[in-house]
Amino acid sequence: MLFRSGSISLVCPVEGMELSLYRVAEYEESGSFTLTERFRKYPVSLEQKSQEDWQGAADALAAYIRRDGITADAVLASGSDKIVCFTDLNRGLYLVLGQTTELQEDGKTQIYEPQTALIALPEDSQGTSEETEPYQVTAVLKFEKNEKPGKPEEPEEPEEEEETKIHVLKVWKQDQEKERPDSIVVELLQTDVEGNTTVADRQTLTKENQWSYTWKNLSTLMRWSVSEAEVPKGYTVAVTREGNTVVLTNTAKKPGNPDGEVNPPSKKPTDKTTNKTTDKTSDKLPQTGQLWWPVLVLLFAGAICLLVGRVLRDRKEEKNR
Repeated sequence: MLFRSGSISLVCPVEGMELSLYRVAEYEESGSFTLTERFRKYPVSLEQKSQEDWQGAADALAAYIRRDGITADAVLASGSDKIVCFTDLNRGLYLVLGQTTELQEDGKTQIYEPQTALIALPEDSQGTSEETEPYQVTAVLKFEKNEKPGKPEEPEEPEEEEETKIHVLKVWKQDQEKERPDSIVVELLQTDVEGNTTVADRQTLTKENQWSYTWKNLSTLMRWSVSEAEVPKGYTVAVTREGNTVVLTNTAKKPGNPDGEVNPPSKKPTDKTTNKTTDKTSDKLPQTGQLWWPVLVLLFAGAICLLVGRVLRDRKEEKNR
């Protein structure tokens, strides 16, 4: 099936927000997604059913991208219309990673942090025609907005820098306790205002510490995230975050499902996307090449009926005379 190209348009909350686009999975003719070569080594499952699970897969991939410094396929910033448009895209599953953006509003500095998103560029069902428009996907990014901690212009005493904490919790799914490893290692990732990410700390989680740990006294000027250093064999990982709590979920793989290959998503990857596709399959085509022979037959039959009726009427009139 022919597919030329598609596009993804992203509506940002502010002007000047930088977005990075990564093609994380290829679309197969069988209807399944296969992780691209760059992402195949990461144990992230795309066989998700809920919006929460899709977000967990997106956040897990984002953590690996930051940690390993994976180069984006394309990087663009929103203009005055607050829109970023990536064009000439092949079918597949794309991850959008946004840069934290600061903006002055009413004399205060506001921090806009876009949420990571997975967006599927659908198959073009009309791809056999040269005049067919490619699929166009429009997504409105979700984001968090917070006021940047400020300092008094002339403080009487040095003010301590505001601090935060990150709590990580490991959750196991679809397995038995005896199948789990004795421990796992989690990494605290630190991202500065310029987008540079480094591993700030590593901790070991075990059954003895309830598979959890809390990092304290962290600077609010940094962006903090958590990744799993090495996912146990036979498991996939998803990351979810609620406030300062990060949950790493390891799910046992189902037998018979090869690594990297997944079924097509039964739902949209994220509820933050509104897909607008150029779908012409429902348009009714004008009917051409009308068949005329039935019309001629009907006209001939009508003429015969009129003739018979005329003969019967004449005979009736002669009989009455």
